[in-house]
Amino acid sequence: MNERWVCKRCFSSNDGNLGTCPNCGLARGSEVPDGEEAVAAAAASEPARSRWSGLLRFAWIPIVLIFLAAGYFFSARRDDGGQIVGGGDLQVTELQAGDCFDLPDPNAQEVGDVQAKPCAEPHQYQMFFVGDLPGGDYPTTAAMDSFTEAECLPAFQSFVGTPYETSRLDIFQLTPTEDGWNQGDHAMQCAVFDPLNEAITGSMRDSGL
Repeated sequence: MNERWVCKRCFSSNDGNLGTCPNCGLARGSEVPDGEEAVAAAAASEPARSRWSGLLRFAWIPIVLIFLAAGYFFSARRDDGGQIVGGGDLQVTELQAGDCFDLPDPNAQEVGDVQAKPCAEPHQYQMFFVGDLPGGDYPTTAAMDSFTEAECLPAFQSFVGTPYETSRLDIFQLTPTEDGWNQGDHAMQCAVFDPLNEAITGSMRDSGL
């Protein structure tokens, strides 16, 4: 996945190489000017364009464990409370809110597993929201946009302790592929990351950043 950043004025998802939002002109990393509310109306005026066009898709990828012992040693481990205490491979569909992780291949278009880590170790992403999209046919980009605004943005504020519009942190998302959807995977997963740092140490929960 190419790194992307979300504009704090119009919530457009932009390519990491862009220094300003082409949708509303706000510079990357800039806060919304005082007295001006962050709105998504500008992006909504372009229905053919997704404000979250960079959503990383992931598929259900069957994994056959040939060597059970090797699988144990290379897989992430949780304690009785569900916290990751041993780093290793973890299927992306098993990520929970609070989990910290890295991507094995940041340029991959689909992800089957991640490198889960205890949050005390350097990592790039931390999951803060996992929820199911409404059932039915595979959702359109607009439907995923609406779900993101209704669910991920409020969850971001509750998790970090700061509204997304004024936070220095950004949102990274994982959504099911159409094949995965047809196999029953309807989860939307939203993770937080710091665009100013390739790795962070410690949890972003209640960080206020």
